[in-house]
Amino acid sequence: MSILVSGAEGFLASAMTAGTSETPDPESFLKERETASSYQVDLVPLNSLKEWHLSDRLRHSSGRFFTVEGLSVHTNFGSTPQWCQPVIVQPEIGILGILVKRINGVYHFLMQAKMEPGNSTLLQYAATVQATPSNYQRVHGGRSTPYLTYFLEPRPQDIIFDQILSEHSSWYLHKRNRNMIIEIPSDEYIPMEDDFAWLTLGQLRKLLAQGDCVNMNARTVLACISYAMAGGLNSGDRIGSGFHASVVESHSVQTSDSDVSSAMTWIIDQKVRFNLDVRRISLRDMDAWVCDDLDIRHKDGRYFQIVGLSVGADSREVGTWSQPMLQPNPGNVVAFICQRRSGVLQFLVQAMAQPGSTDRLELAATVQLTPGDYSGPQDLPPLAEYLSCDDSWIRVNAVQSEDGGRFHRADTAHLVINIPEDHSIEAPENYRWVTLGLLNRLMRFGYYVNVETRSLMACLL
Repeated sequence: MSILVSGAEGFLASAMTAGTSETPDPESFLKERETASSYQVDLVPLNSLKEWHLSDRLRHSSGRFFTVEGLSVHTNFGSTPQWCQPVIVQPEIGILGILVKRINGVYHFLMQAKMEPGNSTLLQYAATVQATPSNYQRVHGGRSTPYLTYFLEPRPQDIIFDQILSEHSSWYLHKRNRNMIIEIPSDEYIPMEDDFAWLTLGQLRKLLAQGDCVNMNARTVLACISYAMAGGLNSGDRIGSGFHASVVESHSVQTSDSDVSSAMTWIIDQKVRFNLDVRRISLRDMDAWVCDDLDIRHKDGRYFQIVGLSVGADSREVGTWSQPMLQPNPGNVVAFICQRRSGVLQFLVQAMAQPGSTDRLELAATVQLTPGDYSGPQDLPPLAEYLSCDDSWIRVNAVQSEDGGRFHRADTAHLVINIPEDHSIEAPENYRWVTLGLLNRLMRFGYYVNVETRSLMACLL
């Protein structure tokens, strides 16, 4: 824990630094790398995917990468007690890792301009390394993964964050990735690859506010940064003013072990309260779903589809490939309601069971809407009415891409709604007020905070 706390002041300073002589203009760099490469992405029928085979499940001939299978779900969470759906099964634990280095005393993050075929904006900033074992073991026969050895063989003294965390549990079954932040000594030289650039957290903050510039796999790692400084904030700390200062304070407020213990006990209580029974089944046995040579889709056009994609990208490890993709209906929303309570900004989270969760449920944002899940306004989840609040309450409003390596055109509106202190909020018993500092500490224990919430936390840098 000492390493995590000792770096907090440096990360805060980096978040307040718009750029240095060592960093390029982030938007210009993306455009430059986009011009330097060529891309082609086309929707194609599933039966045209080379080396993919559709029977009771959709699988690659190598037996690697991932499969698409059927899932039968029974739960007492939410308004639908039973359903079937396709789900992506990818048991491999990938690496999502960012290298950081103090350059002239300021933390810089080594970010990769990476093309993902599913993103609405194809080229976005990614983590230094974003790869599954199938990728970095070169099952595809392509190029090696730059900077991989820093994450496969990290020196203990260089590890700032290292934890296995969950992925999208509505669309993946038990999917996990190893989220890592590794510090390089300031005097250590590493060669720079063409698609990589050192950026400050201040530059990343600006990109996150714009939306569709920092990919999901980078956002989940950035959310792991701790700002909890020993002794808390001093009155002279340069943290800005207004809402931003309140966010930093919520990150930095001292969280006691008893606070963490109380939150974990509450989460255990919710796991006991809610049931989740999932069973893998044949794609052909899913009620209300159509599975044919074209795609896999719900008979009413709801939820999402499994579609085929043909991809060409000369900047990737493999120049051409084809694969299935999950394509959700538009309208995905993840939103925090926050309010100053007991003198500090707190965020309303919920214990949410999702079919692909590794341990039944995790903490989710106040409102998490998945496209097509709800038949009408009367069926919306609790507190969704705040999505139509007065514009003056909205502090974050940006559209971000989900994992463009598995999801096609999966765009999510990220909202943070700051409720006035004198406004009373009635929430169900599976909701709880927490500080950002408490959420950050819970992340260090593994499966406590879901990926949608971590993505939203990154937008609050």
